[in-house]
Amino acid sequence: MALNINRNVDDLFYRYKMPRLLAKVEGKGNGIKTVIANMSEIGKSLNRPPTYATKYFGCELGAQTQFDFKNERYIVNGEHDAAKLQELLHGFIKKFVLCPECENPETVLTVKGQKISQSCKACGNVGTIDPRHKLTTFILKNPPEQEVTDKENPSVTVGKKGKARRGKDQHGSTPTVEGGTPVPGDKDSDGQGEGNEENNGSDEFDEDWGSPDEDNGVQENNGDSLLPNRMATLTMNADLEKTVDERLDMFYNYLLEQKKKSPSLDPKAVVNEAERLDVKDKAVLLLCRVLFEAESDKMQSYIKPNRALLLRFTLNNKKAQRYLLGGVEQLVIAHKKELLPKVPHILKAFYDEDIIEERELLDWGDKSSKKYVSKEENKEIRAKAEPILKWLREAEEESDEGSDDEEEGGVEVAFEEEGRGGKSAPIPAASQAKQNGTTVGEGKGEKEDDFNIDDI
Repeated sequence: MALNINRNVDDLFYRYKMPRLLAKVEGKGNGIKTVIANMSEIGKSLNRPPTYATKYFGCELGAQTQFDFKNERYIVNGEHDAAKLQELLHGFIKKFVLCPECENPETVLTVKGQKISQSCKACGNVGTIDPRHKLTTFILKNPPEQEVTDKENPSVTVGKKGKARRGKDQHGSTPTVEGGTPVPGDKDSDGQGEGNEENNGSDEFDEDWGSPDEDNGVQENNGDSLLPNRMATLTMNADLEKTVDERLDMFYNYLLEQKKKSPSLDPKAVVNEAERLDVKDKAVLLLCRVLFEAESDKMQSYIKPNRALLLRFTLNNKKAQRYLLGGVEQLVIAHKKELLPKVPHILKAFYDEDIIEERELLDWGDKSSKKYVSKEENKEIRAKAEPILKWLREAEEESDEGSDDEEEGGVEVAFEEEGRGGKSAPIPAASQAKQNGTTVGEGKGEKEDDFNIDDI
């Protein structure tokens, strides 16, 4: 769901929007951390590098932050819920995004010496950022990239690094961690690099703010009157008056049309359409069919390439995860010969990619249902899924036992997250079993049933 950047504005048609913050807690004990899954998109909406808001969270919470630009992972150490971070984000917007004069977010930050200036493109107001906040030190060390006009061609704008910046965008960049200087022009380091080639040299900032609201599913008007886009918004409201089944049919037809245009679906566009039709939870039922039906015999190998798209629906959304499992059931029965023997492998692939959580898989395995397929077919699928379910149950039991002994010393493993400096943290044996793909209890010398999920 898209939110107004200025939360004091209640106007439904307010064009300055940003996605709702999505946070996921990972790890345990000293290694616990909160990953902000869509910080890159939020940064682009605010026209600020995603590192600024992430560092702001760290300053306000007294926590360390990490940036992995290559994988677009922005991390705050410790356990923090999305609602708390969303509230802090509004504080960041008020201090570092909104114009103090007109309260519009059409502002640009510039760094000169030890001074951070903020200019508003809406009202022309120019001022300075309060230097007392700790974030200003980070901004001074990591200034936002400014665009300058090519003197030979005033209609073309290029970065300070000119051609070198564009070359770097084409070949990617090396991820850095907090304290390192982001590579100038890296699309991940400043949140503005995406779409530079498509802009054909036009002013990127003006185009972002001048275009219609992407988060409401409104198409670009390429410089024409805004009237067609306002009409599109009204059409969106009319669609919401239709039944859920009708809206799901509309979403399914949309997916088929997008699939014809390109084999890979645009995650942001798909999510926007699902939110526009208010079917985001159930959308994965149809996504499962569209993504995997054509190549059903190789379904598990297509899960990882579509991870980013599916996570936009299932991350911290138990309802969507249950609908996705229902979609898997329907697909398995539709292609019973090819998919039924592969059920444990398919479920493990979803689990390994964190698309479906352990608890949801176990709950699904414990409760037989006829919501998506017949009760007999449902039992047949669960019987085939028993190896992965048994493995998860044993891992959960081992994890519970290990948590009681954490204070006495758990299994020490190296923390492999980039930017952590090889710091170690005790984790339960069950969690290590998931990371290594080995059997819980393996190597203990006990005469338990050694079971490896990869040997199914």
